[in-house]
Amino acid sequence: MLWEELSWPQHRKMAEAGAAVVLPVASIEQHGPHNPVVVDTLLCTSVCRKAAEGLENVVLTPTMWAGMSLHHADYPGTLTLTLETYLAVIKELIHSIHRSGYKKVLVVNGHGGNINPVQSALVPARYDLGIEMWFVTYYQLGDQAAAQHRKSEIGGMGHSCEFETSIMLHLRPDLVNMKEAVKNLNVPRHPLMIRDMHHGGKLHRPSDFNRNRAPSGVSGDPTVADAANGERFLDACVARLREIIQALAAA
Repeated sequence: MLWEELSWPQHRKMAEAGAAVVLPVASIEQHGPHNPVVVDTLLCTSVCRKAAEGLENVVLTPTMWAGMSLHHADYPGTLTLTLETYLAVIKELIHSIHRSGYKKVLVVNGHGGNINPVQSALVPARYDLGIEMWFVTYYQLGDQAAAQHRKSEIGGMGHSCEFETSIMLHLRPDLVNMKEAVKNLNVPRHPLMIRDMHHGGKLHRPSDFNRNRAPSGVSGDPTVADAANGERFLDACVARLREIIQALAAA
C-alpha cells in the first residue's frame, strides 16, 4: 500500500496490525551526459514499488529524493542537502513514521553517497525510539546478476554505469541518449579501495567527483549497457528486496 493513498484512520489500523514501512531514499544528481538527473530516484522508486506490490501489511512511503550529493555539486542539475540537514531530515522522517504508530521500518537506499549518512542517522533514532529498523542499498542486491550477466570489466559499474544505464534502458529508454555515453572505468588509487559497486574494498576514501577528474561525470562503462540485462538486474534486485520486506513484516 502507498503511504500517500491511505487516510489517517487507515494508517492507524495498519500500524496497529504491525505493518512494516518501506522508506526509499535516493537523490537528484548528475548522471553523465547520457542519463537524466533523476536516475537514482527513478530506479530506487521502481525497485521498491515492484518489490512491495501486492504485499499485505506493508506500507511504501514516497521516495525521499533529496540526498547527500555534495561530491556531484560541480555538475549542473545536482540538488543536494548538507550533511547536517540530511541527517536531520532522515531522523525526522523516522520520527514521523514512529509517531504514526509504526514499529518496523526498512530504509531502501538508491545512492552511494547516502550510505554512511543514513546509517549514522539510524543509530540514534533506533536508540531513541526502540523500533526495528533495517537498511539496504538496492543495487547491492544485484551483485549475483551482475556477476552472471555483466559485459563490462571490473570497474565498469560505478556511477551512471553499465548497471544503472541498463535498467534505465529497460524502464525509460526515452530518457537515455546512448550516443552520449562514454566509458570511464574506475581505477582505485590503492588495491584495497572499492573497484566498483559490486566489488567493495576495505580501504575507503571520500568521493571526489569533479570536472577535472571525471569530465563526463561517469564512473564505469555505460557503453555496453542494454535493456535485456537491465531487466535481469532489476528483477534480481526486486526479488531479493521483496524477501527482505516480507521478513521484516513477519518479524
